[in-house]
Amino acid sequence: MGAQTDNRLVQFQKRFAEWDDPTGSTPAYHYGTHYSSAMIVASYLVRTEPFTQVFLRLQGGHFDLADRMFHS
Repeated sequence: MGAQTDNRLVQFQKRFAEWDDPTGSTPAYHYGTHYSSAMIVASYLVRTEPFTQVFLRLQGGHFDLADRMFHS
């Protein structure tokens, strides 16, 4: 997902090739961040509009069981 253009692909490949961790504990990587999805964001912000409505749309118009939403 991060390499959506040729320029970005080259940038990530360069980062990987030039990676040097003096401790040797972190392997080379292409992407330093993780992705998120609309569901993850809406779940964290479900109590705040407009994310309540986004959550409802993603869940078919209804809230899930409270125990599953808040105690999982």
